[in-house]
Amino acid sequence: MDMPPQTESEENLMEIFSTQYIETLFYFCLKKTGSTAEAEDLASDITVNILAALKRGTVPASFSAWVWKIARNRYSVWARLKRRRTDEVSGTDIGALEIPGDQSVEEDCIQAEDKRLLRRELAFIAGEYRNLLVAYYVEGRRVQDIADGLGQPEGTVKANLFRSRKRLKEGMNMAREFGIRSYNPEDVEFCASGNQSSGLPWTVVGRKIPKNILLQAHNNPSTLEDLSMELGIAMPYMEEEVKILTDATLLREMGGKYVTNFFIADKECQLAVYQAQQRDSRKRSRLIGGLVEDCLPEIERLSILQGRVNDDGFKWLLFPMLVDRFNEANTTGNIFESFQRPDGGNWGFMGLEKHHLIPESITMEHNCCGNSKITLFGSYGPHDYGMRERAGRMNFAQAALLADLLKNHRALSSLTGSEKRLWEEIDGRFAHGENDQVVPDLAVFEPGAMERMFQILTNHPAYKQAEQAVEALYREVRDILKTNSIPILHEQLDYYVSMLMCDIRMMLIHDEVEAGRLQVPEHPGSSTVGMYLCID
Repeated sequence: MDMPPQTESEENLMEIFSTQYIETLFYFCLKKTGSTAEAEDLASDITVNILAALKRGTVPASFSAWVWKIARNRYSVWARLKRRRTDEVSGTDIGALEIPGDQSVEEDCIQAEDKRLLRRELAFIAGEYRNLLVAYYVEGRRVQDIADGLGQPEGTVKANLFRSRKRLKEGMNMAREFGIRSYNPEDVEFCASGNQSSGLPWTVVGRKIPKNILLQAHNNPSTLEDLSMELGIAMPYMEEEVKILTDATLLREMGGKYVTNFFIADKECQLAVYQAQQRDSRKRSRLIGGLVEDCLPEIERLSILQGRVNDDGFKWLLFPMLVDRFNEANTTGNIFESFQRPDGGNWGFMGLEKHHLIPESITMEHNCCGNSKITLFGSYGPHDYGMRERAGRMNFAQAALLADLLKNHRALSSLTGSEKRLWEEIDGRFAHGENDQVVPDLAVFEPGAMERMFQILTNHPAYKQAEQAVEALYREVRDILKTNSIPILHEQLDYYVSMLMCDIRMMLIHDEVEAGRLQVPEHPGSSTVGMYLCID
C-alpha cells in the first residue's frame, strides 16, 4: 500500500525556527527600524504570528520563504502604524535607496531564503533588471564595479538596483503559475500569398514555441513576462523568440506589449464562418453551376480547350476561377498594398487554429507562377476526392517552355539539349507529343481568350445574381472577422476575408458533385484537373 509523504511536525518546525531564524530576524528588524527597542517589539510580533500559525497546523511548502513573507508583511503593518503616529514618510529619503558596497543584513536574509525562488524570479525578470541582479546577487560584484563596467554613475546603478530588487522581492512573494500553453501547446496552420522571396514568414513559424507565442498574443497585447509565464519559458529565451517574430513583422510592439500582427481565426471564428458559408451554399452553387452550363458551348467556340481537357474537366477549372473573380469584386484596390515587408517581400499571412469542428474538407489551394511578358500558369488543387497529390505543380521554367512550344508551333525535334531535359519533366504530366507536335493536357488560354471568356459569362443574366450572392456572404464573413479581431487589423480585413472566402470554391465543387452535375476524374492521382496556362 502506498503511504502518504512525510511532513515536518509542528515540533520540528518550531525547533528549526527557534534555532535558525530568531537571531537573524532580530537583525532584520534592527535594520528596518534603526532602534533596538522597536526591533525587539517588531521581532516579537513576527515570532508570535509565526508560532500561532504553526500551532494552527500550518505546514508551508517552503518554510524559509514562508517565514520571511510573514516577516515582511508584519514589518509593512508596523511601518504603516508608525507613519500614522508620527505623520512622517518613512523609507522615501535618499538614504532608503542607498545600497552599501557590502551586502546588508536584509540582503543576507534574501540570500538565505529559498534559492529556488530566487533562481525562478531571475528567469522571469526582463533583461534590463535581470542582468543587474545577476551581476549583484549571483556574481557577487560590488556596486562600484558594476557601475564601472556599465560606464554609469554609481548613483544611477544604485537607483536601478533598488528598483530591480523591489521587482525581485515582489516576484518571490507571488504564487506564480505557468499558463496552459506551458504543458498543452496548441497548433495552428498558416496560409500566405504574395512574394516571399526571402523565405519569410515560413522560416520562423515552424516550431511550437513561435506558434503559441502568436496564438497567445493574438488579440491579446502581452508583455514579455506574460508570454514567459503562459508558455513556461525563461525570459532570456523568450526575448530572443519575440525579437525574431517582431523582426519578421509577425509581432507588433505596442507600449511595451506585443500583439500578433496578423489575423488568426480561432476555432469558434472558423465555425461561425463555415456556418455562414453553408447556409445558402446549394442555392449559390446552383447559380454558378447553371451559369457555366449555359455559357460553356459559346466558350468552347473560342478554341480555348485543347488537348485532353473535356467539358467536365473545364468546369473543375472554371468554378473556382469564378469564385475568385466574385471575391475580387468586393475588395478595394490591391489587397497586398499594406503588406510591404522590410525583407523586400510583399506577402499577406493568416493563421487558422487547428480543430475538428468542421466536418468536411473545404480547402482548395490556388498556385501560380510566371509574369506578364511570358506566361502565367495556374493550378487549383482540391484537398478532397483523392486529388491532393496530382501530376504536380509546374514551375516557371516548365511553363515558359510549354508556352513557347505552343505559341510558336514548334516541333519537338527542334528542342535544344537543355530544352529536351526540361521537356522530359513535362511529358506525360502536363503535355504529351503526337507526330512531333506538343499536345497540352491542360486548358490553354491564348492571348485575349480569358478576357473574351469572362465577357461571355458577365453578359449572362445569372452572372449578376451569382455575384450578388457572393457579395452578401462576403459582407457577413467580414462582420464575423471584424468582431473577432482588434482594431489594428481592421485595415487588412479584405485580405483575411478573401482568404476564408476561398473555401466556397470547394463547397461549390462538393455541391455540384453531389448533384451529379460534376464528375470526379477516373484517375485523380495523375490528373491535371484545375490546371491552366495563359499565353501572352
